[in-house]
Amino acid sequence: MKRAVAAALCAGFIVFSAGAAPAENGTIPSIRETIQSEQESDFSFRNGIRWGMSPEEVRALENAEMTERTLGDWSVLVTVSPVKVSLYTADLVFMFYQNRLKMINYEFQYDGSMVRYQYLTGALCSVYGESRDPGTYLIKAQMDRIYPDRYTQDWIREAHAWAAQDGTAVYQYFFTTGAYAILYTCPELSGQNSEYDVSGL
Repeated sequence: MKRAVAAALCAGFIVFSAGAAPAENGTIPSIRETIQSEQESDFSFRNGIRWGMSPEEVRALENAEMTERTLGDWSVLVTVSPVKVSLYTADLVFMFYQNRLKMINYEFQYDGSMVRYQYLTGALCSVYGESRDPGTYLIKAQMDRIYPDRYTQDWIREAHAWAAQDGTAVYQYFFTTGAYAILYTCPELSGQNSEYDVSGL
């Protein structure tokens, strides 16, 4: 049922790739066209924030008031007040490893209705295409980077995943009974193989 709902939400959206594939007439794009295409495919978050930025660079672009805390090699910037996301608001969290932006998270409060959640699923489909099932283990592995064992796989439900052109992973999921999230992880953290012990396989 969940997959059917996701498919229905994604239906009707067409996503055009900005990749520099040969045109229908067989011509190869010029170097200028290829460079422009690659630049357009780079992941850019709200207000021009990009992976690898420092906390200071993120603060300069995101004008919301934020608090900061450090967790070993990781540090976190959290907005003091909810920010606008599509038609709704959410707490915004920027996560840095050794002062370089690696993950971004929106945390929404659940109001008891799936309407908002499903609307956001459709909005994400309109940007990234049809969603897939990421598996709860992969999401928990990402969350454990910041808060080891704070959340359990049993709490993660209604999960969807997408991939941006540059390899950025986007996840949408409930992580408690009263809240859900949209999580963005940089390409170097997004590969599924790195989350599994593959020895002997």
